[in-house]
Amino acid sequence: MPDKAVHAVRKRSRARHLWIFSNEVKAVEGGPETGETVRVYDRGRFIGSGLFNAHSLIAARIYSSANEELDQVLLRQRLERARNLRQEALPEESDWRLAYGESDMLPGLVIDKFGCHFVVQAYSAGMDQRLELVKAALQEVFDVASVFEKDDFRLREPEGLARRERLLWGVPDPGLVIGESGARFRVDVGSGQKTGYYFDHRLTRRKVRQLASGRKVLDVFSYTGSFAVNAALGGAGRVLAVDESAPALSLARENAELNSVADRCEFVAADAFAFLARLARIGERFDLINLDPPAFIKGQKEKAAGLKGYRAINALAMRLLSPGGILVTSSCSHYLFWQEMLDMLALAAQDAGRSFTILDRTTQGPDHPVLLSMPETEYLRGFVLRLT
Repeated sequence: MPDKAVHAVRKRSRARHLWIFSNEVKAVEGGPETGETVRVYDRGRFIGSGLFNAHSLIAARIYSSANEELDQVLLRQRLERARNLRQEALPEESDWRLAYGESDMLPGLVIDKFGCHFVVQAYSAGMDQRLELVKAALQEVFDVASVFEKDDFRLREPEGLARRERLLWGVPDPGLVIGESGARFRVDVGSGQKTGYYFDHRLTRRKVRQLASGRKVLDVFSYTGSFAVNAALGGAGRVLAVDESAPALSLARENAELNSVADRCEFVAADAFAFLARLARIGERFDLINLDPPAFIKGQKEKAAGLKGYRAINALAMRLLSPGGILVTSSCSHYLFWQEMLDMLALAAQDAGRSFTILDRTTQGPDHPVLLSMPETEYLRGFVLRLT
């Protein structure tokens, strides 16, 4: 590696953390450019190799504990290891999140595998500069039909990166269908949110399927219907799904047809808050409600307003439960931690005038591994509550 280095002083509690923040940096040697690799030292002790960014709050992202370059060879090794871990954790699946950033020692890189089609996201300058190497490494490890870059998202902005979407290689499949737990789903890579499908909720979807038999189900923020379809596949008598996106619901209807459950699924395009309030006014009740709102809290400055939103939508859902009904409620806001979510739910239950027991908790699937040393790698949290 070039003789370029970052010297830092960190709190001992962060000794294994993979980020070096700019206020921890005491010296930079060799004049590294943004995106270049550097050797990283903590109090004079070498701790690894990292990707440098002089203009970000995260000055260096460690990708290895050794002194080595992040080249195509290392990228291929990382992707092979990530593939093997997914195959071991999800032996019956072939579609999953292949690369989950720091958790796979690929800082700032996300890759979703949809059969032979791959969607990549780069949220660090170093990975953004290596996307061609990433593509080449993918082609060494997999039979690749297409690679699509889906980088129109806010995490690029702190790194000084412009938003963009483009085809990196191959020919996308406009009729792309993936599998999950025996269900099948159409994925619109180009127009869909994030990478086109939310693999992170696979465990919660399994839970909803297990709980749905014989129940009347409401799926709130349904998107392309993955929860609604799973509820129907689990034996739900009726599934009502709501989302404000008409294009997403069009795909949801296709997914219901694809899984032969369209006769038990109804999809409504509406604002979730207003729709739930109207259901309450007309006396509708449900045996099982799945509530999967978008991230209401995207930063610490949004926390107070976001908590109010989560509390309000959960209280609305709680009022719609039948006696003994079950609420499966989730948050994908990293900044809403477990105890804070529990406290928010307790206040929502108070608002609704209802009491609950906790049946279970849910979190992101094994293709989104959480590093013990990096709490930032956990963001999906959920509770399964039963009305008492």
